[in-house]
Amino acid sequence: MVKVKVFYYEETLCPDCAKFGAGSMNEAVENLSDYMDLYVVAYGNERYNESTGTYTCQHGEEECYMNLIEACLDLYAGDDYRRYYPFFKCADDIVANVYPHIKGISAYIMKKCASTLPSDITPEILDSCATGNLGQELIAISRHNTESLNPPHTYVPWVVVDKKPVFQNYDNISAIVCEEWARLNDANPPPECSKLASTPRQRVSGVCTL
Repeated sequence: MVKVKVFYYEETLCPDCAKFGAGSMNEAVENLSDYMDLYVVAYGNERYNESTGTYTCQHGEEECYMNLIEACLDLYAGDDYRRYYPFFKCADDIVANVYPHIKGISAYIMKKCASTLPSDITPEILDSCATGNLGQELIAISRHNTESLNPPHTYVPWVVVDKKPVFQNYDNISAIVCEEWARLNDANPPPECSKLASTPRQRVSGVCTL
């Protein structure tokens, strides 16, 4: 069985990423994990200053910190989205509910979502990674992966399925994965697909543009 490869490029405090991550993307995670490999890259519209060696984020310093947290969690979870996505979903729910009132949100997320972390990963471990050299190494990888996109991303959420961007059709991610899995495996869509929305969805979230 060939799994569908899904790459989801986002930034942690973008309200549109939060709506998608806690909504349509989470639905795909909960129902189609046997049929897709998901890779989440938290960088989005972050910018690197070559002269100062520092990063600037679209939604402020706390977004830069949470991008690091998610990169660290991805690493410590062994790049297994089934282990890290519950935390991502919890964080997205909070961002979607409180935006634009995001001052202090990173500490709130770390406290409220700690219970969704794998048992061997603590907020303290993630903070140590995010504020240390390892975090800088990981965000450099996220930067490289994002800036290497072809075509380049012009907003987030930016979703690529088997090397093809879905552009603003991302809220139909479950249907896209079902169709792609059937194509790759020359088979009918998985049975789980029948209980998911079969009609194209109106996009419920917008985008955070460059």
